[in-house]
Amino acid sequence: MPVYTRTQTEQLFSKVKSAPDNGCYLIIGDRFLCRQLADELCTALGSENATTHNIDGEREDFTATLQKLRTFSLFAGKQIYRVNDTSLFHSKNTLESQWKKIVQNQNKGNHGTTANQLRTMLAAAGLRKEVAPHAFTALSEPQWKKLFGFNKPTENIDWTHDILVSNPAPENSKSKTPSGKDTASLLEESLSKGLPTGNILVLIAEDVDKRKRLYKYLKDNHVVIDLGVDTGSGSAAKKQQRTILLELIEQTLKKYGKSMGPGVADTLLERVGFQPVAAVMETEKLVLYLNNRDRVEKADIDLLVGRTRQEALFELTGALGARNLEQTLLIALRLLENGYHSLAIIATLRNNIRSLLLFRTLLQFPEVGYHPTMSAQNFQNKCLPTLKENAIWTKELSGHPYAIFMQFKTASGLSLNTLKYWLVVLLKTEMRLKGSFIDDKIILHNLFVDLLSHAKLKS
Repeated sequence: MPVYTRTQTEQLFSKVKSAPDNGCYLIIGDRFLCRQLADELCTALGSENATTHNIDGEREDFTATLQKLRTFSLFAGKQIYRVNDTSLFHSKNTLESQWKKIVQNQNKGNHGTTANQLRTMLAAAGLRKEVAPHAFTALSEPQWKKLFGFNKPTENIDWTHDILVSNPAPENSKSKTPSGKDTASLLEESLSKGLPTGNILVLIAEDVDKRKRLYKYLKDNHVVIDLGVDTGSGSAAKKQQRTILLELIEQTLKKYGKSMGPGVADTLLERVGFQPVAAVMETEKLVLYLNNRDRVEKADIDLLVGRTRQEALFELTGALGARNLEQTLLIALRLLENGYHSLAIIATLRNNIRSLLLFRTLLQFPEVGYHPTMSAQNFQNKCLPTLKENAIWTKELSGHPYAIFMQFKTASGLSLNTLKYWLVVLLKTEMRLKGSFIDDKIILHNLFVDLLSHAKLKS
């Protein structure tokens, strides 16, 4: 069966209404977009007497869910079992992404969810969920890399022990069933035999290893809906992100019978970045504030919508690398307005400039084979393998190939002397921020003017 995308969902819903008893639907991609589509899918699948059972995939005992799926219901109507955030498709390839979400939940104080995610991460790496609470802290850097597939975090992770101790695993937390088979194999077996009429399974997953046997089986025999969005910074990715967010904003406005003034939607998108849930929530907040007014204006945005862009620090380094003074100053100002400490901005810049300095140095070696006009694909195929032969730079070259390519491209446009000068000025600025009564905004403004003026003179 074909894999459906966002633009094909109406086509899918038409088929669902005419032949709804497919057995299993897998929705993958951004968490908010997946849940929104799952709501629509369950409505299309169901009827007036359908029952939807919402299940937390991070807490569930999937063997119990399987038992329900394989049993004829005593109740009338369809029984839709919707598993949110299922861990069936996790593997070593998805663990770095999982870790980032774990850290976010820990920072938000969601300790119960964090504990469940930590155990799911252990299970995906092939360990039992009920291993000792010090499992993460006890691993050496080589052990961590071998087990999880990415470098061990440099920051303190003692909190993993405290969270696992204070949030013990439930007794039914098992990665294997009594028969010894894993749940993914049992699900495939059950679906192959066929579920009782009216029993439907809807799986929602943000991170999926598409090499797993279960994914391939569902793609060939059931329905997979891929809502994945390119989160890169290229023009094609930005266009796709913008289209999705504008659709969400328009849907929300239509629901409340409101509209936006010219250019207001662009201002909102600039504030929230590619965060679908933030785009919808901020739009709802705006329309509720309007009261009897029909149109959202820019003044409403300025009053109610904060600077929520988490990727702003990365945009700052990007603007600096592109030597765009106006954009660099604007982003730096917004970071300060959003509560980022000036020294945190300096630390980010220092790490970025050090990487650029390393990459600019590597460009001096003929065997690397890089030239500014080469494509990202050629860089990945020709240059990256040569670079990775030297284990010294494993950490610096462990990111996404396209991100590394863009850093090399930025570095190629800057001289070694410029990058060295930038580090010296950065150190002086850090000392000034720590010991001067001058406003941080003025100090940072002076920093960026100095950096980019020097780069312009040396280019």
